[in-house]
Amino acid sequence: MANPMIKKIIFLLAFLLTTLLYSQESLALSCRYGSNSSSSTPTGTILQAFPIGSVSFAQSDFTSGTLLWRSSTYTATFTCWDTNKYPQGEDAYIYWNPQGDLSKVDPSLNVGVTINGTDYDSVNSGKGIRGPDVGAGTKYNGTSVATPLTVTVSFSIYIKATGVTPPSTFADIGSARVFQVDGVRALNSTPNSNYNAELTSFNNINVLQCTPTVTITGTSSNTIDFGTVMKETSAVGKVAKTIPFTISSDVSGGGCKGQQLVVSFSSSYVSSSDSSLLIPSTKPGVGIYITTAGSTTPLTFGTIYNFTDSTLSSNVSSVTNSYNANLKWLTNSPTPGAFSTTAVVSITFK
Repeated sequence: MANPMIKKIIFLLAFLLTTLLYSQESLALSCRYGSNSSSSTPTGTILQAFPIGSVSFAQSDFTSGTLLWRSSTYTATFTCWDTNKYPQGEDAYIYWNPQGDLSKVDPSLNVGVTINGTDYDSVNSGKGIRGPDVGAGTKYNGTSVATPLTVTVSFSIYIKATGVTPPSTFADIGSARVFQVDGVRALNSTPNSNYNAELTSFNNINVLQCTPTVTITGTSSNTIDFGTVMKETSAVGKVAKTIPFTISSDVSGGGCKGQQLVVSFSSSYVSSSDSSLLIPSTKPGVGIYITTAGSTTPLTFGTIYNFTDSTLSSNVSSVTNSYNANLKWLTNSPTPGAFSTTAVVSITFK
């Protein structure tokens, strides 16, 4: 005859396990696009497509970590409902790759998402991985069902290169769900209950067999030397010296036919208060800004500008544009001595 105490312990353990599993399943929200907290039942959009527009890159652009494409930044409000009677309330979270669709993405591409200003790279690795907490989804109100709340999230979706050689043509993999808004414990097991953002049109990514070679001609190769300027001439806002320079892009080979070139400038020395100004690390009291020849308007670092006004024809082998580097006084009492700063010029396709 079995010991009754053993039977009781086995029954108790089984009961506790069943309760635990039930509690985990019950922790799910239905979060949908829209500000609808006045509704007692879930309503709102559950699927939004983000198509990749037609973009072209040289094969050399596919170095690890290179940003290839980014969607516009969207600010969205979501409403979450306690559909499984968890009255204590729970926060809403972002879950990456909820259906595993991103496993179809070519290995040369990494999909990432910026949530409220923070980048989350490589969300296509893994399935249904819980990401950041985006705020309270429901709250306790003293009843058996929590009160629905709204959360506001700013996000954009981006694609980076992994360093793997890309195919000459990207396949159309259809739609790929990137993230889902859901509750704290896991993805909602009820289909079509939660907002999903999906990427489409991967076949719009084009790989060109043309790599623009950039040459900068200033006072010497890839260098602009302002020479000597006298501190006695300093006056805040006054341009101390202007040096012209040219940027040339070799597009020989014909692979760039039909493409329009764009240029951007970047630097780790950009002023925190003026994105068009470079400040040397020694901070001698001068700043440097770039203008196109014939213009006095400073170019903004990190902004894309047309390098060609139209698409290239097959007989074009090189494109050259003229610019000015301007040295500006930032103080009436500059610090004497040598200074230097650097900027990177990138030319790619529109």
